Amino acid sequence: MNCYLCGIEAEKRESAQGGKVVICRDCGEYVISDVVLRQLASKPLNFSKMREDLHHQRQSNATSLAQINSETAVWA
Repeated sequence: MNCYLCGIEAEKRESAQGGKVVICRDCGEYVISDVVLRQLASKPLNFSKMREDLHHQRQSNATSLAQINSETAVWA
């Protein structure tokens, strides 16, 4: 499968909280919610702003995975 942000090949697995865990060599590891996955069919995420937000999440809370959900999604 491909990363939902950058489009390069990535690993995907199910998340215990719902959604998918994505492991991308460029974007890093993040969880994307089922709600956002459904919305991706009609609108894209803002690549640069979303990557910046994931980086900020990782810096502020290094013990949890960065999240893309209905509260954190930045749409193009």
